[in-house]
This record gives sequence, C-alpha cells and structure tokens, in this order.
Amino acid sequence: MSRRLSIVGLLVPLALTSGCGQRTVAVVGKVTYQGRPVVTGTVTLMAADGSIHQSGIDTEGRYRLDRVPVGPATLSVSSPDPAPSARARQLGESAGRPRRAAPTVAEGAWFPLPTKYADPATSGLTLHVGRDSADIDLK
Repeated sequence: MSRRLSIVGLLVPLALTSGCGQRTVAVVGKVTYQGRPVVTGTVTLMAADGSIHQSGIDTEGRYRLDRVPVGPATLSVSSPDPAPSARARQLGESAGRPRRAAPTVAEGAWFPLPTKYADPATSGLTLHVGRDSADIDLK
C-alpha cells in the first residue's frame, strides 16, 4: 500500500507541472493581404483556454508562435505604419526618451490593413491549431 501511495505521490506533481497533458504545437505561417505579404506588425492568437500568444511579423510576412494549445483559436493582425511621423519623433525626443528604431521595411512595401483585423472580436479570423494551415490570407 505504501508503495502505491509513493507512486501516486510522484505522479500528481508531474501531472501538475506538465500542464495536465494539454498538447501544444508551434504555429508557423505567412500573413498576406490581397496576395501581398504583410511586412511588419503583430499576429495575436487567443486559444480556447484563454491564453494569448503573440508574434512579430517579419519583412516577408512570416510569423511563429510557440507552445500554442491544440484546438480552436481566434486571431487578430495589426500592422501599424513602421515610419513614425516627424511630430511623434519630435515629441519623443523632447521628452528625453530614447528614439526607438523603426523596423527596416523597404520603401513602398508597407500598406495599411483594414482596422477590423486588429481586433479579435471583429477580425473574423479563426484557426483550429494543429489541424488547419497557419497561413493568414486577409481579403
């Protein structure tokens, strides 16, 4: 009997630290809008368990999210203008804040996305993690 209790005593903490067996995967894909790669921004994924996962988008439109729970998820994509306005630079520098380096994006490569994609409540973007393609094709 004490041997059984000691085995159970070892298994319970193991189950608690392993996330109770919830399987996770990497989500890798490319973001495009009307066939063109989105060259900067952020992909945000909200998994069914409520966890939030974010990734930057590189200049070829690629993103990667690690350790995402398998199952349904909602997505949002934002792509703010990578060139800060002259007024914003002036305000930041006059307040004594260091200037942030803007992402290096080729001239003319960035374009605005419809604002609906930035909010998971209005984006209409869903994904079944582990089953669907992780490419995001915005229309």
